[in-house]
Parts: sequence; C-alpha cells; structure tokens
Amino acid sequence: MEGSNPVCLIIHGFTGGPYEVMPLAKHLKGLGYLTSVPTLAGHTGNLNDLANVNYKDWIASAESVLVKLLLEHEKVNIIGFSMGGLIGVYLANKYKINTLVMLSSPIYVGEPKNMALHICRDMRNKNYQRIKRYVSNCINTPIKAVINFKIMVHIMKPLIKKIQIPTLVLQGLKDDVVRPKSAQYIHDNIAAADKQIHYLPNSAHLVCCDVEKERVFQLVNNFIQLH
Repeated sequence: MEGSNPVCLIIHGFTGGPYEVMPLAKHLKGLGYLTSVPTLAGHTGNLNDLANVNYKDWIASAESVLVKLLLEHEKVNIIGFSMGGLIGVYLANKYKINTLVMLSSPIYVGEPKNMALHICRDMRNKNYQRIKRYVSNCINTPIKAVINFKIMVHIMKPLIKKIQIPTLVLQGLKDDVVRPKSAQYIHDNIAAADKQIHYLPNSAHLVCCDVEKERVFQLVNNFIQLH
C-alpha cells in the first residue's frame, strides 16, 4: 500500500466515536488510501464508561494503532478531529509522522453564541431529538472524564509549539463546542513552516458530517497529496 496510496490514522473526539470522522475515512478509502479509525478507550456509546478511563488511555488507544502502522509503512499521516487533534499533536512529537491534520481541535472550549443559535434553529425545525442528545451529553458525561479532557488540553497546548511537520488546520465558524479562535492559536503557534489554515463559514463542530464536508474532503486530500 506504500507509494501512491497514503496511509492515515484518523482519530475521533471526546465523548464521540468513529462516526464523527467516518464520512472522511470512507471518502479517502475510495481514493485508495489505507485508513485506520480506532475507537478510543471508554468511548463505547455509554457515557458512564468514560468514568473508567483517563486521558492516558485515550492516547494509548491511538498510539497502539500508530505503532502498528509505522511497522508496515514508512509514511503515516494523522488526522485528528476535536480532541483527536490534540492526541495527534502528542503523537507527532513522539513519532516520525508525515503530516498532521487538525479538525475542530480545542484550545478554547465553548462558544455560547453559536450554542444558542443552534438550539434556536433546532427548536424552529422541531429537531427535539438533537436537543435531547445535546442536553444528555452535558448532564451525563462523568466529571472525571471532563477533568481528564481539560488535562489533555493543558498538556497538549505547549506541545503545539514543537510541531515541525506539515500541518493543516480546519475550523467551522459555527462551531458551538470549540471556539473558532482555537484554530488561529494552533496555526500561529505551530513551529512548522509548512502549515495551512482554512475556515468553513457554514459548518459547526462535526465538520466531516456537516454541509461543507465535501470541502473538508478536498482540502485534506489535497494537503496529503502535496506531501
């Protein structure tokens, strides 16, 4: 699979799962990529299970897959969504990685304005199921998991300044989970000379599933193909 067929480790976000990045993974696979999308520890679909793991377990879930990929492939690209981008920062500092792609990755968390707009939109559209799911996530995510997420952000933030490899940063401007200024911080502080940042004006947090997902697919593919 080496040569013209890139290899990608794609890492999902906090409280989520592979479904968050699966549209991108399927698109890249259709282009001939080898993709691996692990499920992070505790992310079983039952939020209570997150109380049984910590941020080190989340990192280890992705790292074990990366080690296997590196044994078989000279070049591996990491694509990290949300918290997965922060895990990508850690791995890119520890291993020889070809490129790093960070999608909706958090430095500053919570965007009240966008949050209110989304809730109002869902009320107008009578999308009560999404509102219920959002409220459930807020109420039922274990405090221990939230603390470990905050620890992850705290630990990974200074590591961003050590990233030397080509890096692509994508951020939706309607994100209600991650403040869009996070993307600018990441881009400005990455040490790599080869770096790009792109904003998606109509996308919320789940950029791989939102209205501009085709743009995301194109930008990611183009960036990896350049390297």
